[in-house]
Amino acid sequence: MFNMKIRKTFLFGLLAGMLWACTPEVQNDIQLLSVDLNPSEVPFGELFSKMELIPLETTDSCLLMRVDKIVAFENRLYVFDGQRPALYEFDEEGRFVRQISRKGNGPGEYQLVYDFMIDRDRRSIYLLSPYGFVGRYGLDGSFIRQDRLPTKPNYYAVSSLDTENLVLWSCVREDEDGLSVVRKDSLNMVRGFWRNDRILDMGCLQPFYEYAGKVYFASGYQNVVYELGRECMKPAYSWDFGKEGISEQMLQKYRSIENESQRNKLLIGDLSEGILPFCMRFHRENSTYYYVNLQKGLGTADRSIHVFYRKADGHASVFETMAGGLRLRPLLFTDGYFLSLVDFTEHELLRPYLSEREFTELSSRTEEDNPCLLKCYFK
Repeated sequence: MFNMKIRKTFLFGLLAGMLWACTPEVQNDIQLLSVDLNPSEVPFGELFSKMELIPLETTDSCLLMRVDKIVAFENRLYVFDGQRPALYEFDEEGRFVRQISRKGNGPGEYQLVYDFMIDRDRRSIYLLSPYGFVGRYGLDGSFIRQDRLPTKPNYYAVSSLDTENLVLWSCVREDEDGLSVVRKDSLNMVRGFWRNDRILDMGCLQPFYEYAGKVYFASGYQNVVYELGRECMKPAYSWDFGKEGISEQMLQKYRSIENESQRNKLLIGDLSEGILPFCMRFHRENSTYYYVNLQKGLGTADRSIHVFYRKADGHASVFETMAGGLRLRPLLFTDGYFLSLVDFTEHELLRPYLSEREFTELSSRTEEDNPCLLKCYFK
């Protein structure tokens, strides 16, 4: 719990280097979110009014290995398992509905998928292959078509930029455009921007989020979050964690190493040892909060700091665990609720928050079952 200030500032250096490709004129005065990274155990009631359990149904047709992303649309939850990979559809209560496409070589099937999105305007689902293909499906799971994207070394993430355009992110060298705007109908290139060290970009594999009809982009080690448009990207706001944060001077240490393998090895080592304090893995926003999840260390998803920055007054709730030891594992962030993954080893911690029926359901689950989700309603 901290009282923070919102102030306007001009960002130079880093911003100037990244925004050279943007037209029309870029506005450099952006909101600076100043936060003291001194975690405490925040009471559940400080942020949320109640919690509900969503047990994802286990069937022979749906066995989840690793939930990486969830999108909610029209009383449905679309759950992406990045390890299989596969996209599954559930209803709001967690009952399994269908799998959207499957791995294979036939029409409408895929070899590999890295991301997906729901096109609300065209009421369709897009599955993104890193090999440069987009498969399109109806909301009923029916295959519509598969199209090839402009040639890139890879494609990692996709979002619907507006009614006519997609924006895609590729992890490429700093002399190539990492962001590509393409037409939805033809997949022809409209514009490219964002030139950055790809080793620094690899920290955040879900760099897009949508809020209030706009699409935002953020990388794993840089404080600025950008609003994306068809012709440019511009800074929307920036995190300021003071001495506990990541500075441009820290990043210059890695940029100065010419050999990419050595650069990656040093970054991984520094992150593991805490020399590099964290990686920004999950940026989101709603009408009340800016949110970021800061993962500490490497391969330790549970070691993370949550930052909820209240827009109205700059108050920040900063914690690793909530009061009582409860951990949140962010998957979906909306105006109404925060969706988190339940760890099998922490069932007992949820007893105070769940109804007797829900806790009985949770206690009956085994490690062989699909996971449960926590739906935490914002106050």
